[in-house]
Amino acid sequence: MEKADLVIIGAGLYGVTLAATYHRLHPTACILVTEAASSIGGPWAKHRIFPGLKTNNLWGTYQIPDFPMDEERFGVRKGEHVPAKKVAEYLSAFLEETGISNCVRLNTKVEIVEKTGGGWTLYCKSNMPDADETTLMINTAKLIISVGLANQPCMPHYPTSPSFAPKVVHSKDFPPHFPNIARPGTHTLVVGAGKSAWDIAYACATQPSSTATMLIRPSGNGPVWMSPPYVTPLGLWLEKLVFTRFFGFMSPCPWAETSGFEGWIRSFLHRTWLGRKIVGAFWSILGDDVVQLNKLDDHPETKKLRPWRGAFESGNALSILNYPTNFFDLVREGKIKVVTDEVDQLGEGNEVMLRSGQRLQVDAVVCATGWQVGSSLKFKPDGLGKELGLPRKSFPHVDDAEVIEEVENDLYNHFPFLKDRDMSRAHHPDQALRDTPTADPRQQPYRLYRFMVPASDLKHRSIGFAGALMTLGHAPCAYLQSLWLTAYLDGTLQLPSAPPEQLKYEIYRNSQYCALRNAMGYGDKFPDLVFDSLPYFDALLRDLEFEGKRKGKLLGIRNWLAESGQSYGPEDYWGLVGEWKKKMGKSGEEKKNI
Repeated sequence: MEKADLVIIGAGLYGVTLAATYHRLHPTACILVTEAASSIGGPWAKHRIFPGLKTNNLWGTYQIPDFPMDEERFGVRKGEHVPAKKVAEYLSAFLEETGISNCVRLNTKVEIVEKTGGGWTLYCKSNMPDADETTLMINTAKLIISVGLANQPCMPHYPTSPSFAPKVVHSKDFPPHFPNIARPGTHTLVVGAGKSAWDIAYACATQPSSTATMLIRPSGNGPVWMSPPYVTPLGLWLEKLVFTRFFGFMSPCPWAETSGFEGWIRSFLHRTWLGRKIVGAFWSILGDDVVQLNKLDDHPETKKLRPWRGAFESGNALSILNYPTNFFDLVREGKIKVVTDEVDQLGEGNEVMLRSGQRLQVDAVVCATGWQVGSSLKFKPDGLGKELGLPRKSFPHVDDAEVIEEVENDLYNHFPFLKDRDMSRAHHPDQALRDTPTADPRQQPYRLYRFMVPASDLKHRSIGFAGALMTLGHAPCAYLQSLWLTAYLDGTLQLPSAPPEQLKYEIYRNSQYCALRNAMGYGDKFPDLVFDSLPYFDALLRDLEFEGKRKGKLLGIRNWLAESGQSYGPEDYWGLVGEWKKKMGKSGEEKKNI
C-alpha cells in the first residue's frame, strides 16, 4: 500500500491548481494527483479536443491568477478565443512552473474510495502504456475529489437494426473519430442542443459539401442561449459584464452581503415591487438583445434556435459564439438543419427514424447528450455517499424534505421574483408542451458547505470537492477554492461555530437556491453560479479574512462606482496565496494540523 499526505483525484484545472497551492504552502508534504486519462486537462486534455475547438473565454479570462497566460509564450492574443490545444499547453506549463509535475500519476483510475480509521483508502487500476493492468491501494489522511462534471457520458440507447452502418458515438468520443466523421460529402446527425452540439454541428457542416442536423428533444430545455462575445448597443464584453457587481445585483443571491450599500441595493431590487419590475425588465431586455444580435427571428430556420425560456433561466446554459464564421449563416443556407424530435430507432443501412415518422439518411450519429451526475467512483461503506452530500436520484428523507420545504419558503419570501417569474418554455414550438415541467423531482444536488466540503467532515477536515460546480469564471474559482481547501485541510481556516442544524439549513438553502434559480441550468444537480459567482468568491475571501471588494477606495471609503461598474477577472485575485503564506507565517503556524 502506498501512502500520501494528500491525494487529489483528477488532473483538470481544479485538481492541478489545488496541488500547486497546497505544495506552495506545504512544500514537504507528499502530494499525489491521480488521473485516469493519459494526459492532464480534463475536458481540455489532448485526447478530448478536435480541430477548431475553442473555449468560450477570450484571452485574459482563462488563466490562473498567479500564472498569467503570456501572449508571446502561448501564441494567444488579446481579443481571441483561447484554442483548446492552448489550454492543454498552458496547464502543462503550469505544472512545470509550480514544480508539481512529478506529483501527477496518469493512467491511474480510482475505482473505490473507502473511509477508514486512518483517513481514506483508494483502490485503483493502473493502465500504463506497454504494461499489464495493475491494481494498487493508496492510503491518505487528506483527500480531494476533483473529477469535474464531464466525467461519465450520458449515452442514450436506441433500438438499432443489425444492419445500421453509421458510427454512433458520444460527444466525448468525437475527437478521436473526427477524421472519419467530419469529412467532405457527409451528413451527421447531432443529438442535443447544448454548446458541444453546436461545436460538433459546426465542425461537420463546414466540411466541403457536408451538412448536419441538430436534433432537439421536445421534452428537454431546448436550445441554449448562444450570445456573441460582445452584447448591448455599447458592445460590452459579455464575460466581463457577467463579472460586474451591477450585473450580479440583478440576481437574487442568498449568500450575497446583506449590509451596507450592497445590502441596500439588493433589498430594493428584490424586496420591493418597483425593484422587481426593474429586475424583470433587465432580464427581458438582455434576452431580447441577444435574440436581435443573432437575428433569430428573421428566418424560419434560425427561429428554431431561439431559446425556449427567458434569459433569467439560462444559468450555465449560456454560451458564447466563438466560431470563425457565422453559425447562423449555415442554418439559413440549409447546411445545418434544426429538427425538434426524438430518435425512434436506428434503422437499416444509413436510416434514422424519428418519432414523428421523419426519416433521415446519415453518415454518423454524435450524441451530445450530456453527462451523468456525479462520478464513476464507488464509496464505501454503504451510505457514505449520502453522508458526504453527493448528488443522487431519490426522493429525500422526511427530515431532509422538511428542511427543503423550509428553505424554499424562506427563499420565496425573501425573493418573491423567484416564485412569481415565468418559468415556462414560452417559445417551445409545441404550445401544448410549454408549461410541462422538465425537472426530475427525485434529483438531489450536492449538499456541501461552501459547495466544497460535507458537513459530516467539518470536525475531521479530511475530504473536500474541488470544481463540483459551474461558473463562467473557472480559473479564479479554481484558485480561490484551492486556497480555501488548503486552509481547511491544514486547520488554519476558521470555521463557523454554528450548531449542526444551522449549518444544515445554510447548506440546503444555498444548494436549493441553485435548484430554483435557473430552470435551464443545472442547479438541481450541482451549483450553477453563472450570475452569482462574485458573491461566492466574496464568501470564500471573507472566510480567509481577505477583502472581497477589490476595486479600491475613494477618499477613504469604498469606491462603489468602480466596484459596481468595473469587471472582475483573474488579475483581481493575483497574489492571494502569497499573502496567505505571509499571514500564516506570522500567526498561523500553531494551527496547522496536516
